[in-house]
Amino acid sequence: ALFSSAPDNNSIEDNPVNVTFETATGAKSVNIQQGELLRSALLKRGISPHNGKSRLINCKGLGTCGTCAVEIYDNKAQSIGEDSYTPAVVPTERTTKEKLRLNFPPHGSEDQSPSLRLACQVQVEGDITVKKRTGFWGQDTDGKLADEYDAELW
Repeated sequence: ALFSSAPDNNSIEDNPVNVTFETATGAKSVNIQQGELLRSALLKRGISPHNGKSRLINCKGLGTCGTCAVEIYDNKAQSIGEDSYTPAVVPTERTTKEKLRLNFPPHGSEDQSPSLRLACQVQVEGDITVKKRTGFWGQDTDGKLADEYDAELW
């Protein structure tokens, strides 16, 4: 009972937000703490933002490899005109790292989604839907969702 008053690290105490992660397998919804980095939040909850072997071969969140590229959609986007609107992710626009990486092959195609972001570079502030596309880097633009992969934390 010495540690009985310790907080439960899996609980979302202050401001929980919901992330729905869509893959070819289906959708998973998890609650995370407002302000968490998307990549870290998903990995902590057993969901990989990486496809296949990129779970092992990636930059571990530095924003240089592009393997955690996901499409992010604000679940309350219809509220943008309201005074009370809070962006679902910050920064709201691609960072310099994201611009550089997502404009470099295999990313950077003309039909790339404007919603494509690096999960390691965005903090979640509101409810979002995340879609992972096919391809090692999640770069494919054929509209297909990637298979679901468990997080591999080694």
